[in-house]
Amino acid sequence: MRALVVAGLVIFHSAMVFASGVSWFVKTPHPSLGFTVFLVWGSLWGMPLLFVVSGMAARYAMRTRSVAAFARERLARLLVPFVVGLAVLVPPMFYLGRLAQPGFREPYWRFWLSFMNLPALARGLLPRGSWTSGGMSFDPAHLWFLYVLVVFSIVLLPLFAWLQRPNGASVTRWLAGFAERHGFAVVGAAAIPLMATEAVFGPDGGTGGWERLAYVFPFLYGFVIASQPQLEAVLRRFRWHALAVGCVATGALGAWAAGLTGLGATLGASVSPGWGALQGLAGWMWVVAIMGFGGAWAARHRPGAGTASNAAAPAGGRLRRAARYGNEAVLPFYVLHEPVIVAAAWLIVRWHAPGPVQYLALVVVSFAATLGLYEALVRRFGLTRVLFGLKPAPAPALSKPTTPRPRLVSPMVAGPGARRGR
Repeated sequence: MRALVVAGLVIFHSAMVFASGVSWFVKTPHPSLGFTVFLVWGSLWGMPLLFVVSGMAARYAMRTRSVAAFARERLARLLVPFVVGLAVLVPPMFYLGRLAQPGFREPYWRFWLSFMNLPALARGLLPRGSWTSGGMSFDPAHLWFLYVLVVFSIVLLPLFAWLQRPNGASVTRWLAGFAERHGFAVVGAAAIPLMATEAVFGPDGGTGGWERLAYVFPFLYGFVIASQPQLEAVLRRFRWHALAVGCVATGALGAWAAGLTGLGATLGASVSPGWGALQGLAGWMWVVAIMGFGGAWAARHRPGAGTASNAAAPAGGRLRRAARYGNEAVLPFYVLHEPVIVAAAWLIVRWHAPGPVQYLALVVVSFAATLGLYEALVRRFGLTRVLFGLKPAPAPALSKPTTPRPRLVSPMVAGPGARRGR
């Protein structure tokens, strides 16, 4: 699920180039309202879902690690790629954006020094997530997710540790039992903190369309869901209910947005508390529906589920291998994908081709180039693995030398079957 969401970000961020009413690093001269509608819908559930699966991953990681080991690993595997990306990958995106402005002629090295102004970073990035340097405003671009995730992981670590102790485990067991009896009431109640946070603070276009504080709730929910299998069963059981509520709430948002001066304003400008509350409800219901349908599909294809045939076993093996590959690639892919999209869009928007054709080309080129960079520059080298948040590659196992077994029959006498080693 995490790999699919991150791969989907290529589809989402590529649409930023072609959406009307939305500012980004590179824009087509002919934006479309259809892409804006797609962005508003995707922003409802994309990043909340990624925080849910990140919370589940934190629970899985703490099963085999102490609290201190988990904290050290989080700091190393999130802060290192954050710093590397902030110094190497984010400045070129802002530079290309500045090149589109009339009169901007600053060389890249001087622009980079303004971007990496450490005092400005400390004053702006740490407390607010943005900063101003040399008269220009910056932000961490897509790397805000790593910054927020490491903060949440450390702040919630005492609570996570308590939830794994007997007293905390008894609370999650009670919650799981209560959810089995009153499932949809629990699902609906979980939306209330998101609705309240969005109503008070409003959406933030710089952090995936949500106020960053709201993400703490799906992150915590993911940890709790992974603690009790009954909660995953509740999501599966009420997936259709959540889908229905999500569609109705999304339709209400669409009708509301139709009365605004610009649909793109819903991605970043200040909106009424009612809009924020409705966004919180719609987004959480979409997350529950997607998790429920994904869990139902996984349950049907789980080994030993009873419906899989022997003929389906090779496909299942390939799927598990693909899942393992995607799970390892997800963090480097996330760090690399947006700079690749910006670089590719810088060239593709100059084509004389219809917008949908340019968009499809941008998605294909960006996905292939990001995966190619991961394979060629990150996955195969120890240093870049560490810089992009991966564990060092495991050392190849040393096999003991074996003594060849003596042949009892000469191949010349035994015939072609023996020659092939049968």
